[in-house]
Amino acid sequence: MEFSNSSSMPMAGRFRRFFFRDLSGSPSPAPGTSGVRVFQAGRYWKSNVCGAIAAGIGATGLFVIIGGILAWGSQRLEGRLWGAGLILFAIAAASILLPGNIGAAYPYAVEIEEGKGFRFYVPFKQFYIPTQEVRRVKKSWLWAGWVVRLRRRRALLPGFIIHVAWGRQGSELAQAIREELGRNNGSD
Repeated sequence: MEFSNSSSMPMAGRFRRFFFRDLSGSPSPAPGTSGVRVFQAGRYWKSNVCGAIAAGIGATGLFVIIGGILAWGSQRLEGRLWGAGLILFAIAAASILLPGNIGAAYPYAVEIEEGKGFRFYVPFKQFYIPTQEVRRVKKSWLWAGWVVRLRRRRALLPGFIIHVAWGRQGSELAQAIREELGRNNGSD
C-alpha cells in the first residue's frame, strides 16, 4: 500500500538525512583555496558536536522552566530558593557555553593557511588564530586526543581539542599544526 505523500527513500535513509544533516547556522570551510589545507572530521563527529551544543541549550531551557515552576509555585521559602538557584545555574551555564566559548573546545573542521594561521570551525562560530598565538600541540590521554594550546584565552577557552574520533584526519591535522608551528618558529 503506497500513500501519496510517501517517498521511495527507505526509513533508515530518512532518519540519517534528518539527524546527520549540516546545521544551517554552523560555518563550514570554503572549497579548495590555494595555500589552504582543510581537515574535516567525519559527519558523525560533526553531528555529535552540534548535537551536544543543541542539547546544552535545551537543558538550559529545561532548567529555567523547572526553576520558574519551583520559584512561582512553591509555598515555602526553601522551594523558592531552589527555583531561583536553578534559574541562576541555567543562566550561568548558557553564559559559559556560548559567550564563554567553552562549547567551542571541540572543532569539526580546521583550515591551515600556510604561514598565516588556523581557522577552527565549531558549532555556530569560527575562530581565526594566527600562528603566533598557538603555543603547542600535544597528545593528551586525559582529553582523548590532541590539545592545541593557545598563548592567551578566547573568553574561557584555553585551546582546542582534536578528539580521537577524527581518526586518521586528527593525527594528520596535529602533525600539520606542528609543522606549521615549526616553520613559524624557524623564521623568527
